[in-house]
Amino acid sequence: ALRGISFDVQPGDIFGLIGPNGAGKTTTIRILSTLQEPSSGDVRIAGHCVENETEKVRSIIGYMPDQIGVYDGNTVEEYLEFFAGAYKIPRDKRQGIVQDVMSLTDLHDLKGRMVSDLSRGMKQRLCLAKTLIHDPQVLILDEPASALDPRARIEMRVLLKELSRMGKTILISSHILTELSDLCTAVAILEKGRVVESG
Repeated sequence: ALRGISFDVQPGDIFGLIGPNGAGKTTTIRILSTLQEPSSGDVRIAGHCVENETEKVRSIIGYMPDQIGVYDGNTVEEYLEFFAGAYKIPRDKRQGIVQDVMSLTDLHDLKGRMVSDLSRGMKQRLCLAKTLIHDPQVLILDEPASALDPRARIEMRVLLKELSRMGKTILISSHILTELSDLCTAVAILEKGRVVESG
């Protein structure tokens, strides 16, 4: 799927990984997220090897897949509290962190709403909130605006810019160049498993 690709993402960047469907974006993201082992090469996040220091890498990244996985039978607050527990956040700190993340992602007014009742855009926002629950340094987002309506895309873009201002490093994939043109500080363009342009 990938043929010797190489690129660097600098701290604080919003880095776009752009290419048509089948270019290798999701494979790259799965490797960066420690979900798939590379057959060769060296992949490091904040100096840590994704193969040999998997737990350390997972503690500093937040991964949002292209297919959002949400539990429809929970409220927004319950869903985020579940992930706070999964990240081993101490019980006495969970509620405060969940409240902060809901405020940041503009979900606070929906905290009692069932996940099944949320729009696609709100579910996408909830998935991003879950990605932020352990305060990761690096966000890895696979097609976060896919299937969103124009207003929800704008809201997602505003939120990502705010996260960048907060010091997060963001890697975001898309097959739509215009979607990332006013958002990214750097890009790599993938074609058939190779980086054809980067900078």
